[in-house]
Parts: sequence; structure tokens; C-alpha cells
Amino acid sequence: MTEEVHQPCPYTSCGSSDAFSWNDEGYGYCHSCGQGYPAKKKQQTYDWAKETYPLSTTRTEPPTIVSTTYKNVRGLDEDVAKLYGIQGQLDADNNLAQIALKWPNNIQYRRYWEGYDGPKYSYKFKGKDNQELFGPDFNSGSSKRIYITEGGIDAASLFQVLGKTYPVKAIPTSSINKKFLERHHTEFNAYDQIVYAGELDKAGRKAADLFYQAYPHKLHYVSMTKFKDANEFIINKDPDSLMWSARKPQRYTPENFFIGEAEREKTLREQNPYETSEVGHQGLDGITRGMVRGGVTFVKAERGTGKTEFFRFLQRGLLKNNKDIKLGLVHMEEMRATTYRCMATYILGKNVRTEQDQEENGVSIEDIISAANEFCRGEADEDRVLTFELLPTDEPINIVEYCRLAATVYGVDFIFIDHIQRLIYRNGAADGTGQLTQVGTQLAELAKELNIGIIAISHINKDGDTQYAKALENEAIICIDVKRDVDNEDELLRNISEFHVSKNRPFARLGSAGKVLYNTTTTILTEYILEV
Repeated sequence: MTEEVHQPCPYTSCGSSDAFSWNDEGYGYCHSCGQGYPAKKKQQTYDWAKETYPLSTTRTEPPTIVSTTYKNVRGLDEDVAKLYGIQGQLDADNNLAQIALKWPNNIQYRRYWEGYDGPKYSYKFKGKDNQELFGPDFNSGSSKRIYITEGGIDAASLFQVLGKTYPVKAIPTSSINKKFLERHHTEFNAYDQIVYAGELDKAGRKAADLFYQAYPHKLHYVSMTKFKDANEFIINKDPDSLMWSARKPQRYTPENFFIGEAEREKTLREQNPYETSEVGHQGLDGITRGMVRGGVTFVKAERGTGKTEFFRFLQRGLLKNNKDIKLGLVHMEEMRATTYRCMATYILGKNVRTEQDQEENGVSIEDIISAANEFCRGEADEDRVLTFELLPTDEPINIVEYCRLAATVYGVDFIFIDHIQRLIYRNGAADGTGQLTQVGTQLAELAKELNIGIIAISHINKDGDTQYAKALENEAIICIDVKRDVDNEDELLRNISEFHVSKNRPFARLGSAGKVLYNTTTTILTEYILEV
């Protein structure tokens, strides 16, 4: 029997690349979506799953048990198996059919016979609630520390890995309750440290949090690095990795608290704060390094300064200069057809924003469709642009869940919202400040949680104040002011917009971030660099 971990999940609804554990006896479990394989209820699987994870022939009836042993039961030493009451039960061919684990008030069976795909565990005395701890009686004075696992075999395995010196016991299930802890309080309270040595998945976290509520100063945990439980370290002949981790347990904290070397290492390896993607504009790329993930970029502009066109300029730059990113667009002031026509304009180099512009420039609708598709496609011909809208019945706060959906289901990296006040104008702007404050706070948290960039644009008045959206400006990690002298008598100066970075939390650089020039013939923005 071989257990393969960190494998791709077979279910299309999950798609995890490394959270699935597969046993060559014909079953598995995904630690990302929490589904067993094969599933009790029919689930759609990838085409490759049938060959990669072949199912064994079902056999629900147990073979005849002809002998029992304590030798080499799941890699356990014979004396450890006897101490914990873990007995291997063999069939007529001397194959392991099942393991019997002796609890204080019951006997638990773990099935292993070939072809079995039913419940893995069962009790001899069915219907009898198991509220006991599994394992031998230890003298609490012999150690300041007791280890707790989620399974009896894992308890014996960890006891063996730790040199048979520390007391290790198992809880009957991760779904224990406060009554269980009250029942065993005297035993737990006799130790200075309680070390939780189970997998910290959703169920494991629930059990560990319960221990933490009862013993906040005592609870520690073992960081399971390579494998999900103690017995797998023995089966895979790597007990030392677990031994060193178990001998240096980390202080346990709830999921929203972080302390210890393991948490720091995990954070530093897995999180990449403020990832950036260049837009191909020297000024912006030089000061903000382009567009930034992990927070909100807030763009402020007076009416009539070309704020939406600035967004289009950024969108084109992101797609052109980055091969693997996807964008989500919410342009609430224009029809979808306008959005797609403006995209085509940037590809064709000709103004096709309206049918009249299209006719004057001699461009066919087929060419516009092709150009809009080119704007949105990547090298692998996949779609890289998602547009979405709010429904007439939606509240402003619904934008947050739409952004979450765009990121988690469609995989977008940056979301453009144009313009943010439009969220409340749709509903009459009642309590506009309060609603946009709620939206802004949740969008900022969402960007940080999912490591996406949210770029929102806001109208400002002549004094530079944002209407209803001051809180969003405060939540933003970057603020960019767009200024344009629309009344200047000089046509060139009238069509130049300047960018000024007034807030730059990730990189601290502030000030002028360059200019763009609006071409009134092509209606395209390009970077404007004054030649000296």
C-alpha cells in the first residue's frame, strides 16, 4: 500500500494542484475541497482521473480473519502496538484485512481489505457514543507535556517517533465538544503544555480552537510539514522530520493570530506583498512600478478630464506588457459596446467608437470585432478580459461579491471600477458616504485577502475633494491625481493630462508621475515626453 500526497484533485469543482492524497488501494481525500474520492454523491471528475486514480472493485463483506499480530502494524514497533492496543487482523493469505484499536469503552476497526470502499472506521458496539481518550494511562508527573492526535494510530506513531518518552493520546474525532474537555479536564490540566498534533484543516482547526478556548496558555501545536498525520511520516520512512518538529512545538494561536517560526516561514514563503505589473508608462512605472496587487489604487479626476480614457490606457498597457494577467472591468457610465469599440480603437489606431466614426474611417464591423478580440486575448488565445455589470436591483455593497467572484472563479488579477460614485447614484445616493465607506473598506480587505489589484476612479470637485468617497481614499494604498487644463487656449496643452501620486504606501515615492497626450483624431492616449 502506497500513500501519495500533494497530488492534483480529481474534481473539476476544485482544481487544486497539490492538495489531494491518494492511496493506491483505490481511495483518496482532497484537503482543499474536503471531498473524499470516490465521492458518496456523484461529482464530476477530470478525464484523466479514471486512469490516474483507478478505483478498486467494491467488496463490502470482510474476509475471514484467521490470525492477529502486533508486529509491523502500519509501521509500528511491536511493543508500541501492544501498549496502545492496536492489533493487526490478517486474512487467510496473511494480508492485513483490518486493524482493531482498543478504546476504554469500545473497539474501533479500520478496514484495509482489497476492494473495500465503504466507511473506513466502525465501532464494535454501535450507537455507543465515544467520549474517551485513546491511549495508555500515563503518569502526568513523568512529563510536563502531553500530545494530542486525531486518530489512535497517529497517537501510537507519534509516541514512537518521540522515542517512547512523551505521553501521546488521541481524541475520538475532530468534532469534540466542550463536554468532552470537561470530562477529561483533570488529565489535561495536569500538564504544563498540551500539544495538538493533528492536521490543521477546517475540522482540525475547530478542535484545536476548542482546546485553545479552554487552555489558551497551554496549547501548542506540531507543524505538519510533509505529511498530514503522524503515521504517514512512519510509512514514508521519514520519522525524523516529525520528531524535530514535535520536539519544538509552536504556540498555538487562533487562525487570525500569527506567532512562531513556522508561521513566519510560511508567511514569507507564501505571501508576496505588493506584486506589481508595469503599464508601459515611464512616469507611472517609475514611481508606482505600474499597477499594484494587494490593495486599492484610487484615481481622482475632475469631470471632463478623460478619466475613463485613462483607465483604458492602463488596461491596454497592462495587457500589452504582461503576458499572464487577466482584467475585470466595470465601466458603469458606458454601454458594453462602447467599451469594446474603444478597445478596438487602440488596436486599429483609428477611431471606431461610434458607427459614424467607423464609417468615416472606413472600418468594417468584422474588423472591429477582430480588433476587440485581439485586445482581450493573450498569446495562448485565452480570454484575458472579463466585463461585468451591476443588476438594477443590486445594492452598492454587491460590487464586493462580484469582485470576489471575478477573482476566485475567473482568475482576474486587476479590477477596474469606473466610477465609484456611480454605485450610489444608481440608488439615489441616500447615505452615500456611509455606503461608500462600507464598500471601500471591504474592497480593501478583499484586495489584500485575494492579492488582487482594485483600481477605482472618483470624481472630485474644483477644490479636489471627493464626493462621498473620502473613506475609500483613506483605504487606498496608492492615490493618483489626474489633472488636465481643459480651458487652455493652446490645443496641445488642452489635451495633455498629468499624473501626480499623492499617496504611495508600498514604495513611498510621491510627486509627478508623467503625462499622457490625447489624440483628438484617433482618440487614443499615448505617453507624452517633452523633448529637450
